[in-house]
Amino acid sequence: MNTETDALKAIAEEIAARAKNANEVTTKPDSYLLTEAKRLEKDITNTLTAIENFTQRDTYHFNTLSKLVKICDLLYDITASVNPNAMVVIELLSAIGEVIPTERRPNQKLPKAFIAMRQDDIAQNWLHHSSLMVQHGVPEKLIVIAGIPFKRFSEAKQPLFWGDYTWLKDYQAKLDILDWENADCNSPAEALLSLLIGRDFNDDRFFIYCKKYITERLKKITGKRNRVLEYAQCEKLVLEDTQNGVQAFDIRANSVSTRLIKWIHEEIEFVETHEREQLQAKFVFQWSVEMIACFFKLLHEHKVFGSVKLERFSEVIAANCTSMDKDEIQASTVYSRFYKKDIELLKAMRKVLKDILDDLDNLLS
Repeated sequence: MNTETDALKAIAEEIAARAKNANEVTTKPDSYLLTEAKRLEKDITNTLTAIENFTQRDTYHFNTLSKLVKICDLLYDITASVNPNAMVVIELLSAIGEVIPTERRPNQKLPKAFIAMRQDDIAQNWLHHSSLMVQHGVPEKLIVIAGIPFKRFSEAKQPLFWGDYTWLKDYQAKLDILDWENADCNSPAEALLSLLIGRDFNDDRFFIYCKKYITERLKKITGKRNRVLEYAQCEKLVLEDTQNGVQAFDIRANSVSTRLIKWIHEEIEFVETHEREQLQAKFVFQWSVEMIACFFKLLHEHKVFGSVKLERFSEVIAANCTSMDKDEIQASTVYSRFYKKDIELLKAMRKVLKDILDDLDNLLS
């Protein structure tokens, strides 16, 4: 059992107990705490450098830092703010973390003082970037979603971990170099979407926004084949934006790329299975369905289309014609109208055919 930090913990508990009975403001660190912290830094550093087995070193490193974080939080809670005693442990944590900086676990809890020290800078950084987003016409909803990682630190309503901090720093770095006006995207909004997918921002709210964004794109596309191609194009863009090996925003959730690709595949399957292929151009009749059916029935009876069954003929008519009151005609409706005899309809049809005959006579004369 690691007992190296027990003395430091005892000193911190004594400081906290004294603080309950005193209203004095601490302006400098406790001397015993400071002395013990210096001793611990040397001992822990020597131990870390002496352990050659990675698993043993990693376990010792994680457990030691976790205990120091608890001690730091105990001292921070005395004033609910960054104070000289909490800073002693913050500096100790920083020194130990630098011994093997690449081996700090993402799930290492952050001290409250560490978070508080960075909140103002993080809030100011987001104010700068959100202002740029507004200037470049990024939708408000997307700006709010893009600010979630910053807000998580500025409000700190839940425990935060080392991975949360490193993710945010990488995100900030990408925003800092983002060229809004010359990004390789169709719009600043798409440039931000690309960046967030690339950083694996797998928050549910961003995933939902991406789905809605793709759905809006698809509303502008007609035709089964074109819709499948548009979904495939969206999948291609997601895959191009995805960066392998990048730490996810939420290490407990699936990658946003994985979720989006799965959803796109499900949408493609639905379109291919349930949507009927539509021809790009149809005959647009300024007639009712009844007149259309009557006209084609006459052509059928005079063998204009050769020998074709009426059932199949009605399907071809429905697929290639629209009436004056319906963009979509059902084959069953056309078929039933083949046998309907409406006197007024027949008179209207006779007038059209007579006018056509008159035009033919004029051409022959």
